[in-house]
Amino acid sequence: MREQSTVLYLAGAALLAAFVAAMLGGCTPAPVRLPCPPLVQYSAHEQAVLAAELRAHPDLKEVPVFLKDYGNERAECRALATKETGG
Repeated sequence: MREQSTVLYLAGAALLAAFVAAMLGGCTPAPVRLPCPPLVQYSAHEQAVLAAELRAHPDLKEVPVFLKDYGNERAECRALATKETGG
């Protein structure tokens, strides 16, 4: 009698574990999408003024590196926006 109750207990525990595993299997988190901030539009004149200022100060070594990184980030944001809108 004791063996039968142990078997029933283990079978019930296994069934419960399978049920819980099946329920938790459907709880996958949704992917997180971080939106890019809206990009500031710079006119051709503003870009020309910036380029002239950079040429006037060749001693600025890090600023062009930062600007190039910023330009790459802007390009990535534009690409993501195009992909999301299907354009």
